[in-house]
Amino acid sequence: MASAIQESPSSFESDLRVSSKWVIAVLSVLAVILYMGAELLHYPTRALVYAQLFLLLVYALSSVGWLLANRNPLLGQWYTVLTLIALIHSASIWLGVPEVLTLLVIPTALAAAMIGIPAAFVTAVGETLLCLTLLHQMVVQLSLSGVVVALTAIWTILGVMYVVYRPVHQIARWSWSYFQRAQCLLEEARDRRAELEQVVDDLVHANRQLALANERISTLRLIAEEAQKAKSAFVAKVSHEFRTPLNMITGLVGLMVDTPGVYSEEIPSVVLDDLKVVQRNCEHLSDMVNDVLALSQAEAGRLTLHREWTDLARIVDGALAVVQPLLVKKDLGMQVVILDDVPQVYCDRTRIRQVILNLISNAARFTEEGGITVCIVKENQHVVVSVADTGPGISAEDAKDIFEPFCQGTGNLWRDKGGSGLGLSISKQFVELHGGRIWLESEPGVGSTFFFELPISPLMPHVARPGHWIMEEWVWVERTPNPNLPDLPFKERIVVCDETGALYPSLSSYSDEVELVDIRNPAQVLQQLHQAPAHAVLFNTATPDGLWPLVDQVRRQIPDTPVIGCSVPLQTKRALKAGARDYLVKPVTRADLEGAIEAIGKPVKRILAVDDDADVLQLWTRMLRAFDSALEVVTASSGEQALEKMRSRPPDLVLLDVVMPDMNGWQVLECKSQDEAIRNVPVVLVSARDPVAEPVASQLLLVTMDGGLALSKLLHCSLELSKLLFKPGWSADPEPGPAPV
Repeated sequence: MASAIQESPSSFESDLRVSSKWVIAVLSVLAVILYMGAELLHYPTRALVYAQLFLLLVYALSSVGWLLANRNPLLGQWYTVLTLIALIHSASIWLGVPEVLTLLVIPTALAAAMIGIPAAFVTAVGETLLCLTLLHQMVVQLSLSGVVVALTAIWTILGVMYVVYRPVHQIARWSWSYFQRAQCLLEEARDRRAELEQVVDDLVHANRQLALANERISTLRLIAEEAQKAKSAFVAKVSHEFRTPLNMITGLVGLMVDTPGVYSEEIPSVVLDDLKVVQRNCEHLSDMVNDVLALSQAEAGRLTLHREWTDLARIVDGALAVVQPLLVKKDLGMQVVILDDVPQVYCDRTRIRQVILNLISNAARFTEEGGITVCIVKENQHVVVSVADTGPGISAEDAKDIFEPFCQGTGNLWRDKGGSGLGLSISKQFVELHGGRIWLESEPGVGSTFFFELPISPLMPHVARPGHWIMEEWVWVERTPNPNLPDLPFKERIVVCDETGALYPSLSSYSDEVELVDIRNPAQVLQQLHQAPAHAVLFNTATPDGLWPLVDQVRRQIPDTPVIGCSVPLQTKRALKAGARDYLVKPVTRADLEGAIEAIGKPVKRILAVDDDADVLQLWTRMLRAFDSALEVVTASSGEQALEKMRSRPPDLVLLDVVMPDMNGWQVLECKSQDEAIRNVPVVLVSARDPVAEPVASQLLLVTMDGGLALSKLLHCSLELSKLLFKPGWSADPEPGPAPV
């Protein structure tokens, strides 16, 4: 392709030249016209003979020129030029008319038209030399004036042809260069078209693959949703199984610690100290079970932190109190180093306590000789806590995955110490939720040191001083020095007015980024707003019917504050609808039982306890008699037996377990409600499962302000609410930022 393009300019210029064949054909036609003109003018016979001979000569020469043009075009062109020159000179001699030489301009012009300007110049030079030679030798009778006229005509036509053909050839070269460029662009366009077709084909193929991937993703999503449901069911089942024995342990230990006098023999003080340790660990385990349930029901799928100013030294002391028996048993030393400049930390006390407890308990379990050192220091705007031990250490291979779930190391030593391998993983998540980081430094055979750092206070956005907003020539002067207090995050304030009292605990479990004010009486709303303004006032009623009158009454008194209404039913709505007075979730403490008895509102002398577990019945009996030794406690191990005892002698209160093999608590309530004799007997349901499986939800959302909402605000609020409602999930707790380096 490149060679063809390079050779094409000469062929392109040749297309601009006149073909010698056309010249030969024109000469032949002219010869015929001359001969016919001679006959029509009735020339003498001798002249007609000469005309015939001239015609035959022209045809002969034309035939030779035609053959040469077919074999070699350039040779045919020069043959034509030279033949014309010869014919013109011959005609000048034969006719005896020197002026015929003026026709020599024709070969010169044809040379320029057929071959080129250089050929025309050569032809003109040759004709000039030939004319001068003939004039000098006087071969024929030529006049000087005729020769001068002929030569003038020759060189004039040469100049004219040069002037005409030079711009033509320049235009031809310019056109050819653009033609070449167009050819290149065309080839490039063809290549791009081919590439585009290939890309389109690849896109079609990728689209097919994407469609298949979407189908697989949809299938995997369904599988994941089924797995999520199975996990939730598993968590609910496991929590129930955990709470049942945990209720026994917590109840009995609490009974021994709080009221040791119920036993006939005195409990030694050493045993009481051990029981207190068991009680603390049981309470901690109970909190963890509650966290597992909260995590399984959270829509966002992550834990909400409840930050407050916390003294890490007290958390360390509490964790050491839990691990102290193990340290004493192994005869391990314990050293705590807390520098004086360590401030309080704005964090979730419960989660950080679990982190410290996990690190200290792991160090105690894996250390056989030496001791443990806990150190708390301040580094810039962070507090670093380290737990060092003199245990076997951790290899580099195990250190890479030590914070992964269920990682317990590769050695037998790790497996022999027990544990689930979740402690460090959970600790890492808790620390990172606070915006901190956790890491390990260990040397096999020497020991390990776990570090974690927490920001002292949350990072605050930059706030410009007033001096940045005022005129430049004004001088800004700090009136008072900056207080040596950490900045607290700004919290939006919402006043929650709830007649049921159940909404505030549910909202507070979602986020600590909002300041919630809990009140029960609408008359206290104005008092709270006078103390401090709020972003909104949230009203909640058990049923939607009574919501609008309450909201309409209050919105007129607070014209500058939005009023939001909702209707969130009680979690115990099903239990109350079935006829129960309350719903207790295991593990049930003695305080829970005392509160249930006091909520009856009348003297309680006889209580019926119903549960299929004999140990639970024994525990409840001891708790109730510890509360009031005069109480008569009757037990039943099944639903049918409970109904028989209620009918024979109605008790003042029934503690009814929900999950029983033959007849569950709901069925017992249904049978009780159908019997007039025992319908009014107060019943408190007790179960290890939550009252409802689905999350708490409001049936409606009502927003209003005094004076109403303008149409522009109504439109914008509708759009923003629609965006929020269609979001898959929301959590006010911000994502943790990147760990500092």
